[in-house]
Amino acid sequence: MAIMYPSALPQTFVRKDRGEAKLFQLLKDQLNNEWIVYHSVYWHGKPSANSRRRDGETDFICTHPMNGILIIEVKGGVFIQYDPITSVWTSTDGDLQSHDITNPFHQARNNKYALIQAVTQLPGWHSLSDEDIQHNINIGYCVIFTDVNRIQGNLPFEAKKEFTLYEHHCYDLSKQVIKVLDYFKEDKLFSQKLTQKVHNDLQRAYAPSFVLDRKLSHWISDEEKIVFELSEEQYRYLDLIRYLPKASIFGCAGSGKTLLATRKAELSAKANLRTLLVCYNQILGENFRKFANGKENLIAGNFHPFIHDQLGKSLSDDILYDDPSLRDLVFSKEIELFDCIIIDEAQDFTAIQLEILLFLLKDNGLIYYFWDANQKIIRSDLNTPQDIPQLVLDTNLRNTKFIFDFIKPHYYQPFELSHRGPLGRIVTITEPVNHQNKAELFSRLRNEINKLLINDSVKPSDITIITMKSVNKSWLKDFTMEHVSFTYFENVCIENTVRIETNRRFKGMESSIVIACEMDDERSMANEELWHDMCYVSFSRAKNHLIIIPTDNTLDRFVGHQKTV
Repeated sequence: MAIMYPSALPQTFVRKDRGEAKLFQLLKDQLNNEWIVYHSVYWHGKPSANSRRRDGETDFICTHPMNGILIIEVKGGVFIQYDPITSVWTSTDGDLQSHDITNPFHQARNNKYALIQAVTQLPGWHSLSDEDIQHNINIGYCVIFTDVNRIQGNLPFEAKKEFTLYEHHCYDLSKQVIKVLDYFKEDKLFSQKLTQKVHNDLQRAYAPSFVLDRKLSHWISDEEKIVFELSEEQYRYLDLIRYLPKASIFGCAGSGKTLLATRKAELSAKANLRTLLVCYNQILGENFRKFANGKENLIAGNFHPFIHDQLGKSLSDDILYDDPSLRDLVFSKEIELFDCIIIDEAQDFTAIQLEILLFLLKDNGLIYYFWDANQKIIRSDLNTPQDIPQLVLDTNLRNTKFIFDFIKPHYYQPFELSHRGPLGRIVTITEPVNHQNKAELFSRLRNEINKLLINDSVKPSDITIITMKSVNKSWLKDFTMEHVSFTYFENVCIENTVRIETNRRFKGMESSIVIACEMDDERSMANEELWHDMCYVSFSRAKNHLIIIPTDNTLDRFVGHQKTV
């Protein structure tokens, strides 16, 4: 069986051109695997020495490492006629519709010379002229009338019988193509070395294996625009809670909870309501403080620093981080109350901490809880109130479709999630590293970071390395890399650096690219629900691309995920 490019024809083409489709299958079935057959080859060049450059197409090119090259022009049709006065060829198709066709022998001959010129343009062939090619390689052509089985009259002079084949020849093609090439060969001694070379080089030219790709940095830019437009649409959700003084809003990762929380806080402050925007996480709290800077009526940050500011700088950590003692102190103080309190990542708070925040709300004040029960990696209990209106954000906007599909196996809440973001790229799972080998992990990290920075022109600030381990237990505090700077476990990331964080500290945040590693956290590996929460949080931080470096003792937990290296 011949090697065919393409390996099969689409049915639309088969129905459209039955003659070529018929010959395609016959060549495939009758020629042995030393033959390579190319169907419908387009070329750009001079079909003959004295012609201008133009585009053209050859029906079939058949190459053999010893016998040479045969150009085949196919003419289907049940009735083909030639008028010597006008030099016009006509063909009648299967529907008995007659139409003019190009002189097939001129086409075949011109395509031969176009191919010769194309060969001289191949790498390694530039030093050879058209004459050199013809002198060293046997290149012939023929015309095959696939539906014709008899001839009435005489064919034109250029239609030599030696390279004109009919329907009955099609059932003995292995013999016929050799006969045609023998006719063109005559008694010439061609170069076996160049014949073999052109056979191989044409395969590289006409059937190349290649990838046309885009740098990740360009993908990120385009995807950010899509997410921005979708996020603007999400603001309409605020209309649903405009007339609700209290609401509990569950939102999956990437659904825009924080976006809506900050927007609601901003609108509330502009309405002259004294507003508090609060979270538990330190890094997110730092972002909130920056967001609130210069905005009248808005105070924002994470819980403990905010309470510390309200009670005075003399407050000791022993009281600040002891919930019952802190509650007693807050309840005993005269603290200015808020008209509106917005709590983001509310699943991170203890019952007493939420009670303290509720105490700071005016009697007729507004309070909104934004939370996700699938992100309980700070504490296992959920303390959001159950006696107020419950709303659901079940559409992921932030992550690409590939990342969204990857995190879904780690989602176990009773809500059906959907996705509206960009498609993105397949999540990369590297080969596992030995969980006891720091050097192997660091080598793998450097390799992935180099590919991102050099091959994909990604900015260092677009990359976050996330560990499932605590700061004290993580090897990443010792990770370095030549010519690359890092920010290690800090609330504020230094400009133009790669950020290194734990998933607990980075919860509520996002990064264009996340490299998840050190996944063998003992506590989460011993608790299946916590393991899924940790994966869900870590992986969903990635907006545009996710790279996972599994350890050898966690690899089996990714069964069912698509693997790329």
